[in-house]
Amino acid sequence: MIVPPYKVKLVEPIKLIPYKERKRAIEEAGFNPFLLPSKTVFIDLVSDSGTSAMSIKQLGSMFSGDESFAFQEGFYILRKSVKEHFGFPYVLPMHQGRAIEDILFEILVKKGDIIPSNSLFETTRVIIERNGGEPIDLPGDGGDIDIKRLKDLLKASSDCIPFILMTLTNNTRYGLPVSLDNLRKLSLLLKKYNIPVIFDASRFAENCYFIWKTEKRKKRFRDVVKEVFSFAETVYMSTKKDGLCNTGGLFMTGSRKLYNRVIEVMTVKEGFPSHGGLPDRDIWAIVNGLEETLEEDYIQHRIYQVEYLHKLLKDKKIPVFDPPGGHAVYIIASKILPDHQFPGFALASEIFVKGGIRVGVFGGDLAASDTPEYIRLSIPRRVYTERHLEYVAEVVGSVVEDAEKIPRLNITYLPREMRIFGARFRRAE
Repeated sequence: MIVPPYKVKLVEPIKLIPYKERKRAIEEAGFNPFLLPSKTVFIDLVSDSGTSAMSIKQLGSMFSGDESFAFQEGFYILRKSVKEHFGFPYVLPMHQGRAIEDILFEILVKKGDIIPSNSLFETTRVIIERNGGEPIDLPGDGGDIDIKRLKDLLKASSDCIPFILMTLTNNTRYGLPVSLDNLRKLSLLLKKYNIPVIFDASRFAENCYFIWKTEKRKKRFRDVVKEVFSFAETVYMSTKKDGLCNTGGLFMTGSRKLYNRVIEVMTVKEGFPSHGGLPDRDIWAIVNGLEETLEEDYIQHRIYQVEYLHKLLKDKKIPVFDPPGGHAVYIIASKILPDHQFPGFALASEIFVKGGIRVGVFGGDLAASDTPEYIRLSIPRRVYTERHLEYVAEVVGSVVEDAEKIPRLNITYLPREMRIFGARFRRAE
């Protein structure tokens, strides 16, 4: 057992609405948990993005916000923090990670380009495709990229590859970490071709924790983080995850040329380069959130909560993906409902009706993924206690015990892009 390295100072009441209201809510949401109103949800595990509890230091620092139009004080504090923790001389804040992706890929990706990755999240994939690129997943062991397959791709198509994009942790591969050995081999390989590595480091602390735990325990955790970031030429992240904030994103690079080009585009799309559309108070919260996520007590308890829920579910013989990753527990819905066309949505809907718990659905045909459809139980940072997680396990276990009673679903609406987030279903007749 790991005792939480914090105490509760402010609480938000949550309420389990009546069964009939939960049943009506999921029907009105088209049996898609992403479309449920948050007021109907008792425990929300649909995402760990923007859902963290902020600390008194973060909240207090927001009163220091300098809401000037240009080059407010928070920008300089942020720049100093990024240089210290990650080693990059150039940094730009923006309102969230996908805004950075939109700008970065507009600059770097052209029609006919190939973008290899260890695995891409749905939004990243769509933004690359919208800019004319072809995203290619090359998953290896754990969260790694498959170096052998990448070598073959480089031999055939290196002229069409502007960069390699590494997702830390590998969200679509069950939140598993990229190993330090994999990053070393990748770096050596790409130097032969003069191709840069870009990190989506939204969950960098969780990825670095596994490296620290297995490979680098004699070093300070924050020193491991800096070593990992040394393998990338450019990094972007959503600070709504390991930044422990409700909003924001960061772009950082060692390239002055790329930095200047991003400034040109972001000034049109996002705002002045010293804030990127963010109030300065949020930039102060990001600075303090990054500092807190590097604390060893924090990251150990963070991973402990994920491992604890994983063990609770595994003890109930629920088919969870092994081993657990850094931010969520993944349940392979197709093993529970093998005869269903959309097992993830059917299972997630029943879990909500049973206990008011909202989970995410990913993988499968709707996500254009080669992974089976699964549900993701993302644990918000510093929000829920172990008792909440025990309740989740009890509800999920009860639903799985009666899995044969879960009705099948048929599609009634399917958007052209980002289909899992907007799809609607009805119960099969």
